[in-house]
Amino acid sequence: MYHQLGKISGRLVAASHLQSPLFPIAPIALQRVEVPQIQYTTAQLSTVTEASACPAPGKRRLIPGTNQPYPPVPEAIRKRQEQFQTDDDVPVFLKGGPFDGILYRFTMALCIAGIIGVAHTIYIHAVPKKE
Repeated sequence: MYHQLGKISGRLVAASHLQSPLFPIAPIALQRVEVPQIQYTTAQLSTVTEASACPAPGKRRLIPGTNQPYPPVPEAIRKRQEQFQTDDDVPVFLKGGPFDGILYRFTMALCIAGIIGVAHTIYIHAVPKKE
């Protein structure tokens, strides 16, 4: 027997006009489908020739999907990369110089002030005022 909500009362009542449940009794098994083959080298995917896909050391690398080489890295960026990649036991957030140290200390001071503010707010709301 199946049930439905009554239109007037909003309660469950026996449904006489429903002949079948709202879900299949015997589900049909899924059909097996062949997996499509992946094509790695087609004219639509790459315009780079196979010989230039892996350049020899010292040659300029190509932008993926084109035959154009990457532009050269400016000298200022190369110096900054060397500065940040040196192994001198200094954290990376302090390798920028003295201004990075000032920003780090300022950020830590703001974090501590925020924690104190949260603790003060919790204390104000947790402890009732004495009258």
